[in-house]
Amino acid sequence: MTATTAHVPALEVDDLTVAFGRTEVVRGVSLDFERGTVVGMVGPNGAGKTTFVDAVTGFVPSSGTVVIGGRRAGHIRPHRRVCLGVARTFQSLELFEDLTVGENLAVAAHAWAARGGAVLSSAERIARATTTAGVGDVVDMIPGHLSYGRRKQVALARALASGPTVLLLDEPAAGLDGAERRALASTLRQLADEGLAVVLVDHDMHLVFDVCDQVAVLDAGRVVAYGPPAEVRADPVVAQAWLGVVETDPASRPAGPDPASRPAGPDPASRPAGPDPANASVLEVAAMSTGWRGVAAVHDVDLTVADGELVALLGANGAGKTSTLLAISGVLGLLGGSVRVAGEPVTRRPDQMARRGVALAPQDRGVLGGLTVAEQLRLAAGPGPAGRSNVGAALERLPALRPLLGRRGRLLSGGEQQQASLGRAIAARPRLLLVDELSVGLAPAAVNGALAVLRGLADDGMAVLVVEQFASLALSVADRAYVLHQGRVALAGTAATLAAAPEALEAAYLGSRPG
Repeated sequence: MTATTAHVPALEVDDLTVAFGRTEVVRGVSLDFERGTVVGMVGPNGAGKTTFVDAVTGFVPSSGTVVIGGRRAGHIRPHRRVCLGVARTFQSLELFEDLTVGENLAVAAHAWAARGGAVLSSAERIARATTTAGVGDVVDMIPGHLSYGRRKQVALARALASGPTVLLLDEPAAGLDGAERRALASTLRQLADEGLAVVLVDHDMHLVFDVCDQVAVLDAGRVVAYGPPAEVRADPVVAQAWLGVVETDPASRPAGPDPASRPAGPDPASRPAGPDPANASVLEVAAMSTGWRGVAAVHDVDLTVADGELVALLGANGAGKTSTLLAISGVLGLLGGSVRVAGEPVTRRPDQMARRGVALAPQDRGVLGGLTVAEQLRLAAGPGPAGRSNVGAALERLPALRPLLGRRGRLLSGGEQQQASLGRAIAARPRLLLVDELSVGLAPAAVNGALAVLRGLADDGMAVLVVEQFASLALSVADRAYVLHQGRVALAGTAATLAAAPEALEAAYLGSRPG
């Protein structure tokens, strides 16, 4: 039978291999991706998922074969592969920050026009992408003024504006709240129903198993399992690769390793309340307002963190959590109120704040691509014997960084970058540690370990303030928590109290204070 275009997979990958020096990150992957389907790609940090996306889209050299819509990609450069019909998003978003949202989409739509013979014009393609991704109300805004969840939507819209037949999404759910994840799931199914081949790389196993038609599991660069979600979920090899454990009774396994349902530490009700913040407050935030270009994103926030205390800052995307951390670290100026660290007012000099003992592990990781992990740790730790001791202490806390010491930042996976960012902050030996969205890009087991590290730092006397998208995870290790809604504190209390009152927590997230 003569093959027709309709029977040609949207994307064919055969024996795809990517090596950096002697290290093979992707090893002999062969997969087909059909139009009208969503294929999930999961695996632990460093399994090769993002590198696979990079290879398919031409961002890293590879061996093997990549065929897009029946045409071999070969040595075709990334922007030309877009013209073949393949588009992607990035873990770090990579938006054009000096362009408006609409201009970001217009750049991508140029690829659609360059392909020629398009049914839709560039303007129509932009309009459809804007509607599908739900960014119609922000087309005239600069991406940096949007919440993380909205920025994710812009990244998706930009990819869609290029008119792809194959859409590769790298951690699109990371950092999203529950409502945003549900909207994303609906959008992915809509795109598949419209005939796209969607490749979903994500650590949110509930999303993957709920929305995908097929799931591929990578471990150490190889596909160790592939098939329908139910079959993959029941495969003990998957548990070994993903969680590092072997489960003897597959029938008893939950739907997937959802970080939100797997506490990383002891029951908060069984943990002491921690030090009284009124007695030893390292951080004192009083009636603080902050924002961008004179427009307040945070209003009249009161917050304290004491020596030896782990405090969680919770809330939906856009609630003002990151803006609060940036103001505390000196990156963002105050519009009102005050912030004091160890009794001294915060300054608009992040370097001065660092010298005063404030370290920030940012949401975007801030890893320096040209430096090795070891060099970045030494840079944070300082010179001389004390610096070497600080690096050693950081590695004791995060032993997973040891095999990565010689690797440059740009060659790290997203999860590895997240751990390197945290390690760099710890190596600075701060008195106050600020961590923004710890779980973004991390596999469940790694999230548990990282939260345990933060708990250990607090137990050793450090003041820790952590922003975390999964409230249940944060409350499992925190002493106290604040919930922000639309830039204001909607709820505050001990972690034990909040964990025992999920209705009140939900009401605070939604902005209605419990009566």
